[in-house]
Amino acid sequence: MCENALIDISESLSWEYHPGYRLHKGVGHASLNVEDVIVSEEWDTYSAYDDNRNRQALILALGDLCMGVDPQWLHQVVADYSIWSFDHGFWLAGEADWTTDGLRKVGVRPWQYDLDVAVASAEALRAAADRVQALTLASIQAVTDEVPLAWSVTREELSVVADLLFVRAEGVAQRLRSAADQSERA
Repeated sequence: MCENALIDISESLSWEYHPGYRLHKGVGHASLNVEDVIVSEEWDTYSAYDDNRNRQALILALGDLCMGVDPQWLHQVVADYSIWSFDHGFWLAGEADWTTDGLRKVGVRPWQYDLDVAVASAEALRAAADRVQALTLASIQAVTDEVPLAWSVTREELSVVADLLFVRAEGVAQRLRSAADQSERA
């Protein structure tokens, strides 16, 4: 993922990012603008380039853990088509019922995505599995605690998200290891 940060959006910044939708004053989420990219929904076209097979293992881990939908990729042309994941607006159960009960229903179910896991490096899939399995509830809560309450989310909802991600981690790690066993690539 691109480097990201929370930013203060001033009232003077009135950008219409989609017809009828404008930025509003407050706290926003921003990511580094990656220059010279191809926007693509194709997952495996540039797998052999750069370090993409390793990057794709991490993207798979994050996508499963955070229940990502609407996969979109940036391929940075000037950096040997390095793959970047972006637009995570439909993650955390996607278009599901984004309530505490709705999130609990998602639970630990394997997340379905139509990506060929075999393009990722088996070694990188195993390393990603180790990283996911090493997540602690405290480390996840440290991230959810950074979400601004101004985004119309409650501490209870954020606590449910943290708990859900922590509980999902074990199954995600198992699925990544299984994918590594099936991958034809080292």
